[in-house]
Amino acid sequence: MSKSKATILIVDDAEYNIQTLSNILVNQGYDVLEATDGISAIALANTHIPNLILLDIRMPEMDGYEVCLHLKSDLNTQHIPIIFISAIDSVEEKIEAFAVGGIDFINKPFYLVEVLARVETHIRIGSLQEQLLEQTKLLESQNISLRKEMSNLTGLNWDLYADLKESIDNQELRLFYQPIINLKTGLITGFESLIRWQHSQHGILSPISFVDLMEATNLVYPIGTWIIETACQQLQFWHKHFPNHSDLTVNVNVSTKQLTEFNLVENTRRILSTYQIKPNCLKLEITEVTVMGDRDRTLQTIHQLKDLDIQFCIDDFGTGYSSLRRLTDFPIDVLKIDRSFIQNEEWVIVKAIGSLAFTLGKSIVVEGIETTAQLQMLKTLFSSSLDKCYGQGYLFSKPLNAEDAFQILENSQPFI
Repeated sequence: MSKSKATILIVDDAEYNIQTLSNILVNQGYDVLEATDGISAIALANTHIPNLILLDIRMPEMDGYEVCLHLKSDLNTQHIPIIFISAIDSVEEKIEAFAVGGIDFINKPFYLVEVLARVETHIRIGSLQEQLLEQTKLLESQNISLRKEMSNLTGLNWDLYADLKESIDNQELRLFYQPIINLKTGLITGFESLIRWQHSQHGILSPISFVDLMEATNLVYPIGTWIIETACQQLQFWHKHFPNHSDLTVNVNVSTKQLTEFNLVENTRRILSTYQIKPNCLKLEITEVTVMGDRDRTLQTIHQLKDLDIQFCIDDFGTGYSSLRRLTDFPIDVLKIDRSFIQNEEWVIVKAIGSLAFTLGKSIVVEGIETTAQLQMLKTLFSSSLDKCYGQGYLFSKPLNAEDAFQILENSQPFI
């Protein structure tokens, strides 16, 4: 995107600052919009959709944080990158600026060279992201065509496909459940449901053996619905038999493709009603790849599911390529920290992700906990926020069949 086509909205209650910034940006070929208060800024952002916003924090009536939150909650403006520019020196207030959706922060008094450098960088990043999205869509389209061509040339494993297609009717699919433990109380708060296939000839197959086939042949839709329904049916059974676990939750992994299913929201609503499950007891796990996909369509589906009071987790957080800004764009409740950070003892990263989650009002689930040393390190890192910390891993339990999970709930003993 050339400078002459990029529009920048400057929001500051000081006319001198606006004039200074405006002059330098116009001289560099940018189109400039100006606002001296939050109300005007929001109106201009909605009518002109600028490519970037330079936003002051301390303003009368509506401060910069409120303006940013308003813009990020509006589908029309939530994609606009916002750079805060303020005399605030407090680290906490800078963290707040990022938490509400800002992508950068410039201190006052500002240096014009620095302002230009940051503006040009973020304009360039925005342009590259648009190009990347277009390329991603093109590659996805080409990938579909390539898959069809490869299927014609080499053929899918049609025998496995036929078996998988019949697996639901033949009652060959199984759900296993891995406990999720609160690190403060040591008690089970929920389970993650994990699919397995009890193949008549090959025995128990893990998802890696058939997930790609599901996605390639659209079997992901009926099987995905079966997983949600089976998990909710099992959760109803647990709630009925263990009244003291009435808030027990179940996590279900949902793929990017499932979020494009026309009937996903209605099917989920029906399942919750059928099994009388409180919606906030169902947690849908998505990946960072999901939030990098068709953003508008994905966000619309997620908001419709959130309207039902369903919770969302980002699985394997920290291993993908999503922008941290997506954490404010998407209504995520839980960050699941990938097991690789625990196995590699990358505690600085673990601490940073946890701190970010707590700042944004989210909880965390640490995956892959296998040793007491790892558990103790986590309890030390998050000693002041253990009520928002949950763990999952073989230290507590491997994935269990429904009967073994029932026994654990019946024992009702802390894991820690």
